[in-house]
Formats: sequence, C-alpha cells, structure tokens
Amino acid sequence: MIRLQIHYKTEFGQALYISGKSKYLGQWNPEQAIRMIWTQNNIWIAEVAYHMMEYKYFISQYDKVQKICWESGPNRVTNKHSIDVWNHRKIYFQCVNPQNFDIYISGSQISMGQFQRRVRMKNKDGMSQQKFVINIDDCQIQYQYHIVTKSEFSSPVYKVDLNCQQQYYKDALLIFSDGLTKLKQMIFQLNKNICYGYVPLENEDYQALKKANLKTIIEFCNTKEQSLLEQQTKYEDIVHLIVNLYHFKQENFAKRLLQLIQVLIQKYQLLYICNNSLTHLRKYLSVYEKLSFGPQK
Repeated sequence: MIRLQIHYKTEFGQALYISGKSKYLGQWNPEQAIRMIWTQNNIWIAEVAYHMMEYKYFISQYDKVQKICWESGPNRVTNKHSIDVWNHRKIYFQCVNPQNFDIYISGSQISMGQFQRRVRMKNKDGMSQQKFVINIDDCQIQYQYHIVTKSEFSSPVYKVDLNCQQQYYKDALLIFSDGLTKLKQMIFQLNKNICYGYVPLENEDYQALKKANLKTIIEFCNTKEQSLLEQQTKYEDIVHLIVNLYHFKQENFAKRLLQLIQVLIQKYQLLYICNNSLTHLRKYLSVYEKLSFGPQK
C-alpha cells in the first residue's frame, strides 16, 4: 500500500478527497474519489494500492461530494509514500552536463532563492539535477543556470508555465534543459549595430561569432590591473578589444560610455560587446540606450 498525506485545515463539515487516473482513485470521477482520514494537527491520510498513479486533492463536504474545490496546478504523480503540501509541487530541474561542471540554479520562488541565492545542483552520469518544492499559486516561474568553469557563465532567465508541463521524473514535474555547456556561444541582439553575449575563450567560440558575421569583439572589464584599451591576439580576421571601464570617472561614466560605443560603431559598424556577467553587461547597455537617440554609422 502507498500512504499519502497532506496538511490542510478544513472548515467544519468539510473533508479532503483524493482523485486520479486509476481505478483505485475513481478515474477522475469525484463521486468515486477516496475520502481521506483526518488525524491530529490537521494531517489527512489515505492508503492506496501500490501502483504508479496520477492524482490531485480536492475539498468537499464530509458526508456528500458537492461544492468541490480542486487544488490548483498540474497533476501529481507518485508510486511511493508521499507527504504533500497543498498547492505546492515537487519540481525536478535537470540539464545535460557531460563535463561535470559546477552548475548552480536560482529562481523566482522562495525555495529557489528569489535570484538572491544560488543552489548548487547535483552531478550524476553526465547530468546536473536539483529538486524543489514550489508554491504553484503562481504557475509562472522564472529560473537561471550559472555554470562555473575557468570563468563563470549565466544563462538567460528562462520562463515556464507549470500548467503546461507534461513530463515527470519519479514523483516530480520535470523541467529539462539541453546544451547548457554551449551558453557562451549564445548571441543576443540589441540593435542593428550591436550584438552582445559572453566572452569567447576557445576557437569554436570565435568560429560561432564569425559565422554570425561578428568580427569586432569589444570585451568590457573592470579591473585596476589593465589599461583602458588593449587588443587581444586576433583569431583569423577577428578583432578582439578589451575596454577597461575601471578608468571611466564615475561622474562622467554614462557620457564616456556613450562616446566610446559611438566611436567604435563609426569605425567597425557592427560590434559584439561581451562580458561573462550578462546582468552587468545589460546594465551598461541600458545606460547606452537611454542616452543614445540611435546608433550612428
């Protein structure tokens, strides 16, 4: 037998029921659902014959199934004892990681750190994975991966509607991502003169940029050790310039940034601006956009 339990404080005369996609749970017919047993501390319990089942809870009258109130969110699945939380779901994040990099995840939910804290994912058999219990009162969640190699790369912020998720892994909804190790080759477009993304490190990164006709790389950094402008070794006909924003005076930062980008556009026409923190890079580019009435050729 499988024991299911959930904490919920009902109104007087109400009870919790469990219904689902199996003959043991009434084939989603509320009138054939299992009425759960109340125990101390408002813990409701039901025992069901062992099988892989898809199910949800609902509230109704104790003596008769009427005035039904289903819990929100996607269906649950399990084939083992489960302690559930009303309007919460177990979410399993999984991504391909054949090189076993350290990958962290952050997200909009409290259990995911609300983008203020990162959770390290567990590596196993070329995959990184992490499970959370998430409040699905708002089924629209956002999340982001952070890959730590010799440098650090953060993915774009992904959005997912849990109501649209149909894949499961064990007893949790599955959110699967492929190809995260190629994040540093992703290219974003700001306008007709500027694309941006991560700093290229290997030949294949430069090849990806060249294929996109991005032959002028402007890498932003912020460090005392480097001069204002340095040129990296060229990869074939690609120019890679490093601009050190540390030397920009704070009071003139926005104006100098605008002037610099406009001069570079006049000289090279099409720029690929990069930094290994897209968050910081987008802040710099938003400053440029606010001051610029449009890129100059």
